[in-house]
Amino acid sequence: MNDQDIKIDLGTVQETLMLPLWARAREAEKDNPIVCDTYAKNIIERIDYDFSQIEESHMSDHQGVWAIRAYNFDNSIKTFLENNSSAVVVNFGAGLETTFQRVDEGTVLWINIDLPDVVALRQKLIPDSEREMTIAKSIFDFTWTDDISRLTKGRSILFMAAGVLCYFEAREIEILFRKLAETYPSSHVIFDSMSWLPAWGSNREIKKSMKNGEMDSSTLIKWHLKRASGLRKWVDTIKIVEEYPILSRMPARNDFNKKQIRQIKIVCLFRFYNMIHVQL
Repeated sequence: MNDQDIKIDLGTVQETLMLPLWARAREAEKDNPIVCDTYAKNIIERIDYDFSQIEESHMSDHQGVWAIRAYNFDNSIKTFLENNSSAVVVNFGAGLETTFQRVDEGTVLWINIDLPDVVALRQKLIPDSEREMTIAKSIFDFTWTDDISRLTKGRSILFMAAGVLCYFEAREIEILFRKLAETYPSSHVIFDSMSWLPAWGSNREIKKSMKNGEMDSSTLIKWHLKRASGLRKWVDTIKIVEEYPILSRMPARNDFNKKQIRQIKIVCLFRFYNMIHVQL
């Protein structure tokens, strides 16, 4: 199989990875993109997959949200790198993210961590480079800390989790944060989080899709967080660097309809979906 004909196995985790990748590629085609990810667009063109399945499903309604999420993560990481030269960024649940390609300032060391089957696909589409490496492990298999120990020595560290933590149980997230605080004191973590109500609404839609065979239980939202201060019940020394409604920060756009504008205002007002940056 050559680079021009990379086939995606239908009904597997590989298929779910297509959603945010497709969203960023579709955004790059617009005249005034929220995030211009031409790298994602090039990857899409090399994949043997019928993307009309996404475009014709209810999942396409979230295309703009995925783009806005990427935009906010990019900005947070760029700010961190401006203040921390030669830093290390560890991307939990990297999937087919192309964040490194968008934010690389020439000195950052980028480490992706994801499950072996995901990494196998990623390496076909986004091979490692001199300052980007990938580890094929669960983020809860903490032997990855040994894998990166010599690489992180003396460097500032930022952990990122874009659209990842919500799919795990609260007890698992607690273990993760405690481990990070113990092993990497003063490191930074950025992630996105839903509050209870949108998590409940998302799960209701997911369960409908499960009945139609479109999605499985692994896509259910298991963890939600209303405020970053809630993390202090696990790590009481956590400092909140920044916390804001993720849809409140994006470039000016004129292609949102009235319904979408109203929904964005409601999500921001009630802080249903937030960007969180903490220091351990």
